[in-house]
Amino acid sequence: MGKKSIELIVEECGDSPKQVQRYIKITELIPEMLEKVDDGSMGFTPAVQLSFLKKKEQKEMLDAMEFAQCTPSLSQALRIKKLSADGKLTVMDMEDILSEIKQKEIDRVVFKTEQLHRFFPVSYTAEQMRREILEMLKLNMNKYWDE
Repeated sequence: MGKKSIELIVEECGDSPKQVQRYIKITELIPEMLEKVDDGSMGFTPAVQLSFLKKKEQKEMLDAMEFAQCTPSLSQALRIKKLSADGKLTVMDMEDILSEIKQKEIDRVVFKTEQLHRFFPVSYTAEQMRREILEMLKLNMNKYWDE
């Protein structure tokens, strides 16, 4: 699509030229992949990156997503795109990358300092409490491992 066509679409729909180019690029996805974007199971931006893969690689990517039971994050999609561009992408790479724990999937345990103060001397800082908690957990773990 030419620059003039993109400018007309931008004028018509109000999206940025870059966004219009993304919409156009995403049409290069195989139908099964596009369906994942349409049903909301895959993000638009990672999908744009996957649209750079060859059709065969996109089909393999679908299998890898089935294997890993997830869709790629943007950073994973970018790494997969780079491997493909370098001619080094394998199904194993796709599966390995998709099987990584995504940052947002890492659960955090958070305590408010007020919740912990009743278990520590008033003079303890948050850092002192953190260290003490980790030390207690370590001792507790060692106790169970010794049994």
